[in-house]
Amino acid sequence: MRKILLLCVACMALLSARAQVAFGVRAGGAYSSLIQKVNDRAEAGSRFGFSVAGVADIPLSANKRWSLRPELALVHQGGAYYSDQDLHGMALHNKCWYYSLQVPVNVAYTFRFTDIFLSVFAGPSFDWSFYGKMKSRETNPDLHFGISEEKDLKPCDMGINIGLTVECNKFFLSLSSICGVIDRRATKREGETSVYQNNVTLSVGYFFRR
Repeated sequence: MRKILLLCVACMALLSARAQVAFGVRAGGAYSSLIQKVNDRAEAGSRFGFSVAGVADIPLSANKRWSLRPELALVHQGGAYYSDQDLHGMALHNKCWYYSLQVPVNVAYTFRFTDIFLSVFAGPSFDWSFYGKMKSRETNPDLHFGISEEKDLKPCDMGINIGLTVECNKFFLSLSSICGVIDRRATKREGETSVYQNNVTLSVGYFFRR
């Protein structure tokens, strides 16, 4: 994760030497869920959280239609999933919520309509979770990310991010969706299925453009 952050900073520094970079901030609500298959059906345990981020817009073409838009976001996310296979099915329903640092690295294409800019973007997203709790039956223990025990989750995730942004007078409205591709279970016992993190975020923001 540290190498990824250093690489992002280095890329931003190189590109900013050749192009005018705009920085911005955004904040909004995040609808997150943990997805798994139970009895051949997709089950989604979801919750509402928040997302705050710093954003950069780095032009990649002379007409500024193409740009690189990396972010550094703090996200409060989570969801629910089933575990502990027995003769009657999954015995435990685990609800969890945790804080993560997300680094989406998006490529955006922008359409201009008078004073309104509409951008569509897509790219990989890297996620590092560092603190959270899990509720299962009567317990509410801390999550220990990176420890391979039954009730813990993997600290790192990677996903595919897609979305759109509408900007007017430096203010913008953004809608994005991240689909995780790494199984978040720290351990998987017989009969248990993979769990993936998904997020949908709606936020408002401001670009400090000249």
